[in-house]
Amino acid sequence: MKKRYIALIVLAVLIVLVIAALKIAPGIAKDYVVEHSEELIGRKMKIADVDFNPFTFTVTVDDFAIFEQDGATPFVGFEKFRVNVNPTRLLSKEINVSEIYLKGLYTQVVQDGDRFNFSDILDKFAASEQDSVATDSAATPSATADATADSAAGDSIKAINIDPVEMTGGFDVAIQNIVLEKGNIIYQDRKVGSKIHLQDFSVDIPAVYFNNKDTDIGVNLKFADGGDLTVKVLFNMKTQDFNVAVALKQFELACGKPYLKDFINYKDFSGSLDVNLNVAGNVNDVLSSNVAGTVGLNNIVLTETSEKTIGVNSVQVGIKKANLNEMDFVVDSVVVDGAFAHLDLLKGGKTNIDILLNPKGAAEDTSAVDSALAAAVVTEAPVDSSKSDSAVAAAPETAKAAPAKPLKFVLNRLQVKNTSVSANDLTIKTPFNYKVSGISVSGSNINFDTPCTVNVNANFPEGGTVSVKYKGALSDLSTMDAYVSIKNLALKHFSPYSLHYTGYPIISGTMAFASDNKINKFNLDSKNTIDIYNIDVGDKVEGSDPEFTVPMKVGLYILKDKDDKIQFDVPVQGNMQDPEFSYLKIVWKTVMNLLIKVALSPLKIVGNVAASGASAIGFDLGKNDEIVIDPLNNHMESEQYAKAIKMVSALAKDPKLKMNFVQSFNMKKTVEAYKTRKLKTEFYKSTQGKTVLNELDEKAIIAIDDKDEAYTAYVAANAANLDRKALEKELLDMAAKRNAELLKPLQQQSGVTKKNVTVTTAPRSQLVNHKGKANFKVQIDVQ
Repeated sequence: MKKRYIALIVLAVLIVLVIAALKIAPGIAKDYVVEHSEELIGRKMKIADVDFNPFTFTVTVDDFAIFEQDGATPFVGFEKFRVNVNPTRLLSKEINVSEIYLKGLYTQVVQDGDRFNFSDILDKFAASEQDSVATDSAATPSATADATADSAAGDSIKAINIDPVEMTGGFDVAIQNIVLEKGNIIYQDRKVGSKIHLQDFSVDIPAVYFNNKDTDIGVNLKFADGGDLTVKVLFNMKTQDFNVAVALKQFELACGKPYLKDFINYKDFSGSLDVNLNVAGNVNDVLSSNVAGTVGLNNIVLTETSEKTIGVNSVQVGIKKANLNEMDFVVDSVVVDGAFAHLDLLKGGKTNIDILLNPKGAAEDTSAVDSALAAAVVTEAPVDSSKSDSAVAAAPETAKAAPAKPLKFVLNRLQVKNTSVSANDLTIKTPFNYKVSGISVSGSNINFDTPCTVNVNANFPEGGTVSVKYKGALSDLSTMDAYVSIKNLALKHFSPYSLHYTGYPIISGTMAFASDNKINKFNLDSKNTIDIYNIDVGDKVEGSDPEFTVPMKVGLYILKDKDDKIQFDVPVQGNMQDPEFSYLKIVWKTVMNLLIKVALSPLKIVGNVAASGASAIGFDLGKNDEIVIDPLNNHMESEQYAKAIKMVSALAKDPKLKMNFVQSFNMKKTVEAYKTRKLKTEFYKSTQGKTVLNELDEKAIIAIDDKDEAYTAYVAANAANLDRKALEKELLDMAAKRNAELLKPLQQQSGVTKKNVTVTTAPRSQLVNHKGKANFKVQIDVQ
């Protein structure tokens, strides 16, 4: 009996001693590590406390830190680390970790060239490893070492495909409650001058599964410079499938400024980035992953060294699908809002873009690369010919590279709005400054191989407009169709070019321009028509030394018809890749040659009886109170715009005036004429295979001979199908469109308000009884 008690007492004492040893051992180990830390890793270390609970098998480490080489600045550390395991589960072949907790992780990584603030630690470990390898090599035959290395390499290659149960040696693994909270990670690159600070870094993993079940990983952090990042990861250890959801909100792009200096020459940069992406795929074939989501840029402003800015208020991109392996990209939409830019042509042939794309030190960097490449060639090791033949013989045949997969790209919707661009030409004596505003771009189903259509519209100063219609395929930018239509362009803004080329300043005039351009393998065939009204130039500037010697005043005087109008065509042909090719110079040269030819031909001299328009004083506009129109024309012409603008100039002199432009035409005669025009139009479409017409097509339609046999046959077959009431309705719709087109530039003139200028069509009863020319007649009233 006494022996049993003695045995129990001895067992109890042993248990107490073991528990005491387990409690005391961590403290002893801590003191040893701290005391010998410089010997172990070459750095001072601090550990406030290490505790082991033998009842719960929980290890806790408090206030841990490794210092920099100065022995005072923290390099890496944490407030608390805790891990809990259950060793009894090993009996059931299960590795069980119920908690891994880390609080207040702090680390600061500093890079200076190719060295880091922890490189000395790596150097120390590398030296120790070399000593160990040297010792092992002396004791182990090389063949065995090579076999071991080959085996390790093979294992590493196959590791990603190992079954989780096999990887854990047949043990089940249960790891739960992995939590990292309130972390701070700092990365600093002294050479570049950058600093990235991740605050409130947290990781939450409820459980890690080594079977066919998804492990859920959550990561959250804040950027000190602005922005929140949330990452959600689902990963299946068995199948290697993953799904990653990334949400980045209001990330301040200014943190990347130091890196931009290697690419562009700028003064400042700001803006934010929003990303919401989902990536789904398999670890064994990452390039086949499918990416979908949205990317947004907001308030982007790039300040150049000249203090001018380029930027955009918002760019939103919706990605429906992106697969690199399949080269398959489907973009739902690209919406650009509020972009602004400028192009400065500088003396010497450069632009502000050239300066922007020429970062400081680029030349030095290039020469350094060239020197490094040259040195590499010079120091290249000679080839051992005795080994090369056998090596070639032993090498397996190189498999033929798989053909590149064709790019599949679709952009379902493109929209650009509220955009403006300023052009500044400083290469001529009098600088040219011009701003194009209200730029809009729209397109749909834009893809890589199939020709698609993109429409561009914009506004010029003083009511001018431009419309561009592009048709082409992104895969071949050397072949395309582009139609340009400019209306009501105020020419006085281009006086600097007139001074440069002719020596005369432009003081008035409006222009319409239509250009049909067909480009095939960079060979341009362009048909252009120019319509100018009321152009006038001042006296020739002495000492201007123009590029062309042209009697501008005489030439313009002769070119103008009795209505103060100039109209001519300018064909342009050439290869756009030819460095001598210049579209603008060809147009100017054609205009100058025409002016010279006309000015030297006395038979062309006619009296200039251009009407003065409605430069009204008081209420009496006299014979100039009307604007003659063509009721069959959808659009207004430069002459009509200019006359109307002259008329409303009276409003700037007397704010009490009120003007109503009333459109009138004889409905009966116009219907008959429109019926003929309609038949010619449909005939032209059927013979030319066109569905959409431009200004040049309309000129061709008017030129169709009434007695043309093919046309008369078409009339006989189709005239009865045209309904008179339908034709009347179309004419009234066209009249309403002319009203809107005329009102738009008038409302942009000085003194004009929505109340004192109106544009209407006369009642139908007046149209039926109208006699005389079709016109807009101005009615004056007093508010």
